[in-house]
Amino acid sequence: MDGDMDEVVEEKDDRLQTLMAILIAIVVAIGAIVVWRSSLAEDAAGDADFDGMRAVVFAENTRALNYVNAYEDYRNYLRYWYYTRLGELIDADLATADGEQADLLDQEARAAYNQADANAYFFETRYLNRDGAYNVQRQLGSMWADEQRIKDLEYESKFAVADRLRIKTLHLLLALMVISIAPVFYSLVESVSGGFRLVMITIGSVFAIAGTILAVLIEFTR
Repeated sequence: MDGDMDEVVEEKDDRLQTLMAILIAIVVAIGAIVVWRSSLAEDAAGDADFDGMRAVVFAENTRALNYVNAYEDYRNYLRYWYYTRLGELIDADLATADGEQADLLDQEARAAYNQADANAYFFETRYLNRDGAYNVQRQLGSMWADEQRIKDLEYESKFAVADRLRIKTLHLLLALMVISIAPVFYSLVESVSGGFRLVMITIGSVFAIAGTILAVLIEFTR
């Protein structure tokens, strides 16, 4: 009789050991998947950082060149405006001049207008406002938009993606910490007896399930 009881107890212990081994293997597999997903998120964050830094270089280079070119156009506009205004002032004096002075003023006026016409070729007339003023900011905005169509200049969004992925990595590691508590309780099952075994299995399973659910939520919501 005692032999039969011992066999039953031994069989239950074997089943329990097998169950614990299966549960631990499942938890380890889930933990490995979480580590893999967190590693992918960290790698993607690094790629996003690299793309962001490259976009920063492109953006700063583009901004510098645009300022140089736009203000070069603006300088040519100012020369155009100066010689045009000079010609107008000379024309005003010419209206009251006569003889040799009138001829001299006429020559000076023509020279001023010629200089104005020469400089008119070196700036974008489409950026002139209705009052004749040159809109440098509008030109800079237009040049930026043109460059944006051929270059990646949006670095802020890439850094935001990198930050989001790093937060995801951190949260996945926190979920892994929760999952990793489960094998501890599963391992303690063999060191206790009676109802305590069920308590250990339950606590371990709660941590395993909670950590898994947390990892899944993080994966699909971050």
